[in-house]
Amino acid sequence: MATPSFNNSYFITNRNDPTTIWVDSSTYVIPGPLSYYMSNTPYDQTTDNYSTVVWSTFLQDLETDLASTVDANGNANLVVYIHGLGNTFDDAIVEAAAFGSALASPGGFGGLLIAFDWPSYGTAVSAMASYYATTQINFPVVNTSGTIRDNINGSIDSFVTVIQNLLAIRINNKPINLSIISHSEGNYMLLMGMLGLKKAGVASASIDHAIMLAADISAAVFQSGQFGYAITEICSGVSVYYSGADADVNYSDYDFFAYHNQVYPSRLGLIGPFGYPSASGIPGSVTGIDCSQVTVNLGLITNVHGSYRSLPQTLADMSSILNSSSPTGRIAYPGGTNSYYLNPAVNTDPGTAPRQGIYRRLVTQR
Repeated sequence: MATPSFNNSYFITNRNDPTTIWVDSSTYVIPGPLSYYMSNTPYDQTTDNYSTVVWSTFLQDLETDLASTVDANGNANLVVYIHGLGNTFDDAIVEAAAFGSALASPGGFGGLLIAFDWPSYGTAVSAMASYYATTQINFPVVNTSGTIRDNINGSIDSFVTVIQNLLAIRINNKPINLSIISHSEGNYMLLMGMLGLKKAGVASASIDHAIMLAADISAAVFQSGQFGYAITEICSGVSVYYSGADADVNYSDYDFFAYHNQVYPSRLGLIGPFGYPSASGIPGSVTGIDCSQVTVNLGLITNVHGSYRSLPQTLADMSSILNSSSPTGRIAYPGGTNSYYLNPAVNTDPGTAPRQGIYRRLVTQR
């Protein structure tokens, strides 16, 4: 599928005060109404170029750009990206634009990437357990603002509104192929958002793919009785990218233990979906992709966590999923089902690096 060109960048946030300078304040960094931002340059990493628009303008321009993503089956292709913690409003814009650019080239994705931004704090406090959560996972949720996870809990309704509005889009009178890519703590947003969509009555298989990068949630999430059932019911395919070399997720595994699954504490982003024995079969739509062989030799171990968004092997593999083509760089683990690792010798062309830099994330930016 050819990579199209677009007219604009698209960014959606539910921060109550998106442009506040008090990025570590629990008074200002809280969930609020949805706001829609656009830049007239595709995948624009210059934050000052973005301005607010009303939903009708956002939708009209989005539909125009989506028309250039129509595939051989006649469907337009859209991805919503959800960032992790430690991202301010400006950080989230830059990260999404850089990732969208890299997914197009060298990745080869033929669709459009836009962002959903939830109210995360800046890097100064994001590694503190006191800012992380007040309870373990609950649904229905208990607290809806204050800590990182409480802010995500308070963003569920906004997420549901965004996804329902996007699912209603028709290009050439046909529904779009909608997928979601989530990174790190953004996977908790995905998890809770899907539970919200399930409660709202969204039909099974409404979303094409969920691609989960460096997920900071339990590795047992897709087992029977866990909270991942809404993801596997609403998404036709679920691809989990993980690496045992991810120091950030390991840090969370230790420092945020109290707020995670006490029986299955190891993270999905460390050991993948099949790391724990399962009493019953994990849904066949779930695939594990071990990236441990490609997330090495990156300079520092803290560079691993964000590298999924720029390594040529991961970009090519994600793009093949989104383009509905066969991945070329996977090798199946012997005796496994839907369990693969990425071959570091395949898809090595780095392409054009985003201006942001290939590996920019710090230990607190998850």
